Amino acid sequence: MKTLFSIFCVTLISLVSTAQDITGSWQGLIPVGGKSVRIIFNIVKTGNEYTSTMDSPDQKAYGITCNKTVVNNDSIIISVEMIKGGYKGERNSNDLIVGVFSQGPGSMPISLKRLNDAEISKTLASKEKPQTPKPPFSYITEEVVYENALQKITLGATLTKPIGKGKFPVVLLITGSGPQDRDETIGMHKPFAVIANFLTNHGLAVLRVDDRGVGKSTGDFRGSTSADFATDVMAGLDYLKTRNDIDVSKMGLLGHSEGGFIAPYVAARRNDIAFIVMLAGPAVGGKKTMYFQAVEKPLVNESPKDRNAYGQLYTKMLEVALDDKVAKDVASYTRNTFLDWKKQQTEATLKAIVHGTDEEVIGSFTTGFSDLKRPWWRFFLSYSISADLKKLSIPLLALNGALDEQVDPKGNLALMNQIVIANKNHGSKVIEVPGVNHLFQHCKACGSVDEYIELAETFDTGTLDIIGNWILERVK
Repeated sequence: MKTLFSIFCVTLISLVSTAQDITGSWQGLIPVGGKSVRIIFNIVKTGNEYTSTMDSPDQKAYGITCNKTVVNNDSIIISVEMIKGGYKGERNSNDLIVGVFSQGPGSMPISLKRLNDAEISKTLASKEKPQTPKPPFSYITEEVVYENALQKITLGATLTKPIGKGKFPVVLLITGSGPQDRDETIGMHKPFAVIANFLTNHGLAVLRVDDRGVGKSTGDFRGSTSADFATDVMAGLDYLKTRNDIDVSKMGLLGHSEGGFIAPYVAARRNDIAFIVMLAGPAVGGKKTMYFQAVEKPLVNESPKDRNAYGQLYTKMLEVALDDKVAKDVASYTRNTFLDWKKQQTEATLKAIVHGTDEEVIGSFTTGFSDLKRPWWRFFLSYSISADLKKLSIPLLALNGALDEQVDPKGNLALMNQIVIANKNHGSKVIEVPGVNHLFQHCKACGSVDEYIELAETFDTGTLDIIGNWILERVK
């Protein structure tokens, strides 16, 4: 288990419930990279319902959403979509739970010990990030709730706006992949709170929203696609148009990662969007983005011949995983595809890029691609974002971190340049931000989620200036 967290997040556990006193904070140790890392589940009971959050103090990650907590007498099951896993255990005594921790296909036995108040205080002592905004604020903060009537979902959000009367330009923020809260929290970083604070201090209203099924928003996250999430964005725009303090002629979208994928989809289907900001948005589409993550970036130091050989295998395996005709016998097709590919490779190529037995490689592809028939993946891999971008005449700001290892900065920015030149999008800019990662943090191990969480910087201030100055030019 190389890392506890993953940027593209999904899946897991569920059952049924009622229980005794199991509330409180429970700590266990898991092996990560040759050392023990603390994992803490914080369990709360409200009425007859249980909820939990998860902390990993050694990775400086706190308040991770646990999507379902089920307690039945002395047993407990906790689902954590962010790590594709969770915890299942039985209370052995008042202060000890014995069970199994899982992440993706892996699992291990872990016992949880109840923490006392002093231990909890010590654990939380250093969790704050310096850029996280703290009250009192120099602007108005309003908790709002509105409906996505089309899909019968309630959405919880925060609207920040400058003090004073008038109609304010507004930016609606769209989160990245996986179930995210309105601040797009990762560990203790709250990048959307930082962005909202900056923009509102510069005269703009900002709406940031819990994803469906997260926080105060209802709905089924796992069964939804980016197109479904786009209807949540549209519901937010419709809500903003009901307010008398919003300038509805100056409504813009700012999306990060998958949010930068969703923003053009929304804008191509409405005529009330004034501008778009795409932060690390995968303009080249889902398949090319996956190929970059799985082949180009990890094999950057291999020879072009070996990298292309692995790329051919990866592409063939992806086709098998997505082919409905082989669904009932996908294991056999996966095996045959690998063995046929292997016969065509030199010993040198196999030595360079195949690490493991045939069974391990086949198992890795089978497990890794097992989720691809889920609706979210089908849409992500088939949607032509470039086709929608080419329909837009509004100003676009596309920013990618030069050291992003999730979304290819050069390929995406090159395509965005072509599109804005062809479209003659007046006022558009395409910028590669030097020295920053997928979250716009200055980095060293730039694809490491552990580093994302550990860094003190939440969001590069220079990038904030670029965003703020560009939007203010659009709405003046």
